[in-house]
Amino acid sequence: MDTRPLKLRKTEEQIPQGKQLKVPALYNQCIRYIAKNLHMVESFSGFPDLVASDIFKEAEKLRKFDIVASEIPSKNDSLKNIQLFCEVYSDCVLSSLNLSTCYLGLNYCLEHFLTFYGLHSLDVSNCFLGDDHEILSHIASLLCLKELNLRKNCLSDKGVCNLYAPFMLFKRGPEHLTVLDISENGCVSKKSVQKLKCFTHLQKIDVTGTSVKVKEMSNEWRLYPEKTDSLLSIINEGWASELVQKWTVQAIQAQNSNNQEKKTSKFYSLLKKKSQVAVKDASVVSFVPGYRLILYRNRTKNPVPAQQSKVHTNTEQDTCASMNSIIDLYKVKDDPR
Repeated sequence: MDTRPLKLRKTEEQIPQGKQLKVPALYNQCIRYIAKNLHMVESFSGFPDLVASDIFKEAEKLRKFDIVASEIPSKNDSLKNIQLFCEVYSDCVLSSLNLSTCYLGLNYCLEHFLTFYGLHSLDVSNCFLGDDHEILSHIASLLCLKELNLRKNCLSDKGVCNLYAPFMLFKRGPEHLTVLDISENGCVSKKSVQKLKCFTHLQKIDVTGTSVKVKEMSNEWRLYPEKTDSLLSIINEGWASELVQKWTVQAIQAQNSNNQEKKTSKFYSLLKKKSQVAVKDASVVSFVPGYRLILYRNRTKNPVPAQQSKVHTNTEQDTCASMNSIIDLYKVKDDPR
């Protein structure tokens, strides 16, 4: 007679012969327990990056970062949960972010995006932000930022001022900024370019479609038409790269559920029309298809003219002539009035 407990006998009967019951590893159990109870964690300070990465992935599977309107606000801790990781692993959570044309997602999840302080690259082009959007102040506080795309955002000199003013006054901000795209913001002028030189590492500025005039540039900057569609190519990189895409989808779904998509689209289309009018009023800018007008920084204080330093060959002369003709097309036309 089998005197073993009934539960043990039933367990053995359910397991096929020749196979052993697989018990989850203790490490995996601990990771899942922490991810499931993030509300009990005070800080991840001291945790290795690899361990924190596994906890983040498991928490994402458990939907701890989903932005969902909850009947009980205290149950929706997605913002608190993402802050918990960004406080210690800011550059690991997200080092590169692309929100181009995602104005709905940017505004719906703005509080969550403001937690990303470790960004090295950021693209918020075609979002029609305007001069007073909160994201501009956040960008001015990103210490690690190197690449920034602000293309087509209805910006004027005031909006660009929000980017460089904190650094000029307090020497705190994106001091390592090297590449900047402010193209197709018609009200941005030479004044902004002059102030942007406070970023000593800044090497390239895309000024296509702005009010910056070729003839007004000083010897500190060299104008050169570059054959490319975009100066920057930025993608989402980091633990939260897939999470960002999920947030943008949730933002669109939330707009649809609240029957506000048409109103929002109409609002942003009005902003777009306003931006186009501003460009027309500021200056009439010619575009060369496939070319961007790039400002390159000159490191020499007194550059020697090309005619004195080198004698061009026939091929080089032709190349210089073609470049000059392209630059002429970018020149701002005089107002007939």
